[in-house]
Amino acid sequence: MRVESIVIVGGGSSGWMTAAMLSKTFPKMQIGLIEGAEGPIGVGESTLGHFNRFLRRLGLKDKDWMPACNATYKTSIAFKNFRDGKGERFQYPFGEFDLFDYKDSLMRYFELQCEYGMEKYPPEQFANFANNQTYLADRCKISADAIPDCIYSMDKDTAYHFDAGLFGNFLRDTICIPNGVLHLKGTIEKVMKNPDGSIDSLVTDQDGLIKADLYVDCTGFKSLLLEQHMGSEFISFKDKLFNDTALATQIPYSDRENQMETYTDCVAMDAGWVWNIPLWNRVGTGYVYASDYINECEAEVEFREYLSERYTPEIAKDAKLRKIDIKHGKRDKAWVKNVVGIGLSYAFLEPLESTGLMTTHENVLLLCDTLEKRQGFYARMEQDAFNYSCDNMIEAMKCFVALHYALSQRDDNQYWRDCTNINFDIDPAWRHSTRVAHGNTVVMLEGMENAFNNLEQHSGSIYIAAGQGYRPFSEGMYHEKKSTTPQLDEWEDDIHDIHTKYQQDRQTMIDWVDQLPSHYEYLRDNIYDLQEEETVG
Repeated sequence: MRVESIVIVGGGSSGWMTAAMLSKTFPKMQIGLIEGAEGPIGVGESTLGHFNRFLRRLGLKDKDWMPACNATYKTSIAFKNFRDGKGERFQYPFGEFDLFDYKDSLMRYFELQCEYGMEKYPPEQFANFANNQTYLADRCKISADAIPDCIYSMDKDTAYHFDAGLFGNFLRDTICIPNGVLHLKGTIEKVMKNPDGSIDSLVTDQDGLIKADLYVDCTGFKSLLLEQHMGSEFISFKDKLFNDTALATQIPYSDRENQMETYTDCVAMDAGWVWNIPLWNRVGTGYVYASDYINECEAEVEFREYLSERYTPEIAKDAKLRKIDIKHGKRDKAWVKNVVGIGLSYAFLEPLESTGLMTTHENVLLLCDTLEKRQGFYARMEQDAFNYSCDNMIEAMKCFVALHYALSQRDDNQYWRDCTNINFDIDPAWRHSTRVAHGNTVVMLEGMENAFNNLEQHSGSIYIAAGQGYRPFSEGMYHEKKSTTPQLDEWEDDIHDIHTKYQQDRQTMIDWVDQLPSHYEYLRDNIYDLQEEETVG
C-alpha cells in the first residue's frame, strides 16, 4: 500500500509529536490531526536520553523550545528507599561507563567492597565509580563542557523535564501548522470500514467525513481505533507491574536554587513510589501506588505526610490532588491493517523509568523510517517488522521496570514482599530482548557476572542491580580467589593502589563539580536569559 495521506486521531503530546515528525519527514504528504475536547492525561513530564534523537530529527535546539515548555535538564534518575527503605538513595546516571586505567572493569568496585567493607564502598556509590556524570546529579550541577575522565557530551547525555502539554502546543504552533498539518477539532461519531476490515473513513461531528490512507491512533488509554475498532487485544502487565493508580499535584518553589534538581527523584513508599519532577515554574509530584494494597484514602494520607515532610505542612494541606487511573499493558499489535497506535493507545508501563514519552517518540521515528525507506509504500512485511520491534521494546522495558522492585531487599509489608516474588522465568519475551535497550534482565538473573562484563548491552540494569545491593560475587568467592592467586602480594598491592587512586579521583571530581553553576543558575543564564531573577519563588 502507498501512503499519500495520514490522519492522526488525538492531540496532546503524543498526537502533536507524531504530526511534527511526519510533517518534517514527508513535507509533501497530506497530514491532518483530529483533536477532541478532552485534554491529555498529563503524566509524562520526563524523558530519557533517547529523546535527543527526536529533537535532532526535528532540528530543535534547547533554547528553541525549553523556555516555551518550562523545561529543565535531567542527568539521572534517583531511587530512594527502594533497597532497604531506610533513606538510602542511588543514582542511575545517563551516559556511558567511564572505564580507564585502574577502572578497567566494573568488577573493581565489588573487589573494593570486599576488601574495604560496605561502609567505605556502599551500593549507592557504585554509580560514582562507574560514571563521573553521577557527581553532577548528586550536586544538581550542569556542565556544557567536558567532564574530567568522563565520556560525556551534553547534547546526548542529558535529558529533560518539561510540561508535556506545553510541548505538544509548541510543536503544533511552530512545526505542525507551518508545515501544513490540518488541525481539525471534533469527536469521532462513526468509523467506516472497507470490506477487508481496514478503515475507509471517519465521520466527525464538526467536519463530517474524513478520509486517509493511514490512520494513527493517539487517543490514549481508550485506544479508539486500534483496540476498539481494529480489535488489537489488550494484554495486561499486572503480573509484573502492580501500580495502577496515581495521585498527582503541583508544588510551587520556595527555593528554586536548591529544589531544582537535575534528576527525577523517585521515592519508594508503602505501596508504590512518589515522583518529583522539577520544572522551571514548579515541581510536579505524585504518588504511584497499587490499589490492591492500599485504598485511595490511605494513599492520600501517606502522600500528604510525605509532602509535609519534604515541603511544609501548609503545602501538604493545600495541595489539590488529581487521581489518574493507569492502564499498564500493551495491545497485541501496534499496526493493524491501516491503523497504527502511538503512545498510550498502543502501550503503557508505569512512569518509573520515564518510558511514556519514550515509546511515543521511538515508535514515531520507527514509523517514519518504515515509510521513508520506500517513499511511502509499505507491505505486510514492513508491518510485521514494525510490530515485532514495538513489541520487543515494550516487553524489554516491562522487565526492566519490574527489576527495580524484584531486586529490592524490603520486606516491611505485603506489597514489597510480593514485589520481590515477581516471576520472570516464564516470560518468553526475555529470550529475544537482550539486543534492545534495557532488555537484559534475564541475562542478569541467569548470570550477573556476565552482565557486568558485557557492558554495551547491560548499562541500565547494572545501575539498578548494584544500587539494590546485588553483587556479581560474594566476599567468600573473592577471598577464595585472592588466596589461591600465586602473586598474592601483587594482588594486594593492586587493590590498595586502586583504592588510593579512586579516593583521590573522587575528591578531585567533588572539587571540580563544586565550581560549576547550579542547575538553576545555568538555566537562568543560558536558556531563560533571566540573569537578574531572584532565586526565591
